[in-house]
Amino acid sequence: MKNPSVKFLFSFADWRSIAVLWRNTLVYLRNWRTNFIPPAMEPVLFFLAFGVGLGVHVDGMELHGKTIPYVTWVAPGLIAYTAFTTPFYEALYSAYVRMFYQKTWDGILATQVEVRHLIWGEILWAGLRGFMNSSIVCLVIAVFHFMGLIHIRVGLLPLLPPIVFLCGWTFAAFSLIFTALVPAINHMNYPTFLVGMPLGLTSNTYFPLSSDNPALQFLIELNPIYQLAEGARALLIPELPVAPLLHHSAWLALTTLTFLTLFGTIANKLIHKRILT
Repeated sequence: MKNPSVKFLFSFADWRSIAVLWRNTLVYLRNWRTNFIPPAMEPVLFFLAFGVGLGVHVDGMELHGKTIPYVTWVAPGLIAYTAFTTPFYEALYSAYVRMFYQKTWDGILATQVEVRHLIWGEILWAGLRGFMNSSIVCLVIAVFHFMGLIHIRVGLLPLLPPIVFLCGWTFAAFSLIFTALVPAINHMNYPTFLVGMPLGLTSNTYFPLSSDNPALQFLIELNPIYQLAEGARALLIPELPVAPLLHHSAWLALTTLTFLTLFGTIANKLIHKRILT
């Protein structure tokens, strides 16, 4: 296995990657209430603000020839938003603290763990954080469904957190590139406000995004967050046909695997250069 991209990709199941994941989990569980509840509430507040608050002022959304109430349209987008932002910021700020301030990575690399295992441990941990936060969002959406405020296939909601877990790997790998590059934590403002927030809010999560230009539309659809949001809508909204679900699922699988390999390989090289040279 001489190809570095293939070697990196298949390191996700190595026991050393799992050991890093387990270490982060144990530290997290020491103060799980303060670590879990406040971040998980952010997307819930966004849903209340946009879905319930703004939704009363917005007409129905056109989707695949159907008119969907905005509050129903935005609910799956909220899951996609959480799927991106939670792993992205976990691998950005928390990973940077472990790398630079706490010197946790130095201690881990003094063992049998190699850089690629360390990176995969961080990726798996960030994906797990996305799984946890998206589960809270799914629970809130289910409550709103039973209250009659939205209408979805509530029985399919449990399928989404595992998908978020896998998609979170790509978003975390993308974020680790910035973690390796920024010279100080204050410089995190650049990836946060120039990359994270624009991508999270403009990937068909809270606002529709499309273009009549085929090239631009292709770039929009190349975004895994966009495919996750649209795929979640096709899965959850009863009025929509099956064909869009198959289309977005195929695109989501292709884009996440491609970008995971690309971003992970780049992050592996950059982090190796930063902490070992």
